[in-house]
Amino acid sequence: MIPREAAPSLIYLHSRIPARHPSVAVLGEERMGVGVAVEPRKVLTAHYLVMGAERIEVVGIDGRPRSVPRVGVDHESGLALLTLEGAELRPARVAEAPGAAPGLPVFLLTCVGPGQRKGATGHVFSVGPFEAFWEYMLDRAIMTTAINPGLAGAPLFDGRGRLLGLVSLGLAAVARYSLAIPIELFLERRALLDGEAGPERQRAWIGFYPQANDGGLAITGVVAGGPADTAGLQKGDFVLTVDGRSVTSLRELYRELWKKGVGERLGFQVLRDSAIHVVDVVAGDRRDFYK
Repeated sequence: MIPREAAPSLIYLHSRIPARHPSVAVLGEERMGVGVAVEPRKVLTAHYLVMGAERIEVVGIDGRPRSVPRVGVDHESGLALLTLEGAELRPARVAEAPGAAPGLPVFLLTCVGPGQRKGATGHVFSVGPFEAFWEYMLDRAIMTTAINPGLAGAPLFDGRGRLLGLVSLGLAAVARYSLAIPIELFLERRALLDGEAGPERQRAWIGFYPQANDGGLAITGVVAGGPADTAGLQKGDFVLTVDGRSVTSLRELYRELWKKGVGERLGFQVLRDSAIHVVDVVAGDRRDFYK
């Protein structure tokens, strides 16, 4: 009964990204996923599904396509908000307050293709901090035991059919199968996603892929043409300090990075080939780089 009530809010999307876009090297030129209507003509999805897209095809549960005249992308939350033209969708009921807690029964809805929907049930395993290697961090990520049987961007609902979050990742760790971005983060940043907020201070972006490794942080790659690449940071560098402060975890690293804004300089002390190097990086604007 509850999945049937929630199903009309689900959409299938197919994005096409120009080969020149810097995200193509990692994410490819075609991306398929799903999203959820939060208003009759507003759809929430994972930002990487539509980042840099020159064309987005959206199809509702009724099989009718909708055009997408506007896309709002937020790298900090990992969310995107699509504005549609065409027939209205039935929006999901959005939880107005944080509703996810360990043990809560949940279900998710997704697609495996146009008109092919699937669901999964489980419960919330935990709600807490999450850090990822692409300069991304959440304070209240929702971990669930519901295994996503289809595409990313799946809405996560509670037993009353209220939208709790958006499933953006599948995790292989024991008893952790899906990670969802909490809906309250969307509510906090809705004006920004909708283009109604004023200019926001952009936090520093370096353009590298750090990974925790044996009590420290190793750089596993850099974004071609990004600030780290331009400054000379290299794959295999072991990060010791940022602006003179020791960092041994992703959370410590990001906290130091995000004290600075776009255009500000950060000093990295790294271990490379058994020698210590100091590399100054001028922070970039990720939103502008990936627009």
